[in-house]
Amino acid sequence: MRNIILAGLIAMLLGLVACEGGSSGTLMGRVVDGFGNPLGGEAVMVTLAGNPAVNYPDRWGNFIIHAPTGDYTMRISFANPAAGYRYRLDEQVAVIHGSRQLGTFTLLNVQNMVAWTEYQSGDYDSAIRVFTTQANDARSGQVWLPYMRYIEGEENQNTLLTQGVLSAENGLGWCFSRGKGNIQEGKVHFDQSLFGGYNNYDACVGLAGIALGNGDAQTALDLLDKVIAEPGYYDSSQIHDTINEVDLIAAKSLAQFLLGEDIASKETADSIAGKVAGDGNTGSNDLLIMLAKFR
Repeated sequence: MRNIILAGLIAMLLGLVACEGGSSGTLMGRVVDGFGNPLGGEAVMVTLAGNPAVNYPDRWGNFIIHAPTGDYTMRISFANPAAGYRYRLDEQVAVIHGSRQLGTFTLLNVQNMVAWTEYQSGDYDSAIRVFTTQANDARSGQVWLPYMRYIEGEENQNTLLTQGVLSAENGLGWCFSRGKGNIQEGKVHFDQSLFGGYNNYDACVGLAGIALGNGDAQTALDLLDKVIAEPGYYDSSQIHDTINEVDLIAAKSLAQFLLGEDIASKETADSIAGKVAGDGNTGSNDLLIMLAKFR
């Protein structure tokens, strides 16, 4: 019975929001690099145009900024003078009375942004060409690729090769597996994206989806637990598909169900009760409704 259910449920994994209304309010969010690793410290600044408040995200990339209610241009700036590179992201935000969770902001290098734009438009062949060029340029020692990896790993691991190759391999994993339906080729690239033990959480999510599709619920559960346990909120919607942490928890419930852990599966589903319909993808909501009927 579990295998029958599995066949129709693997296309789920996938949205996000939050809101409120007075005189001042609080914005909260998170900043990560192209690997999903946090960007924090004095190299990263979060500011609102016309407001003196400045926030430096903590070591997990989390920021909190207070301001009078109103509409602002929020700027997230990243500077790495040693690499001769600066990056900024401008986002239109509204400060309302109370607190508002903005989700995760991903700072990508320029080539990544081009490739993901092609991916989002459905032109997977173009995205594959750009990602492949990025990886090859980095492997051949091209130094113009932006350096983004900031606070994790040994000093000699923070290289253009890391960001240029491993982030491109992650992109290729999504292009092949989700975009073109070539699961085997996608897995090859996801595995390469984790080369050297790097915590590319986005690649882990891709591999978890592949593991579920292959009926390997234990591997899927291990990968999902790894990403869910990471401080902060997983959200891929700014890069590619609208998958967030609520969807991962729904997928975890499925993995537990397939392993025969019905009580644990129900507890996992209950932990996001009331959230999945609004924050998660439609597929995740449908998945939990179906699982509830079979437990």
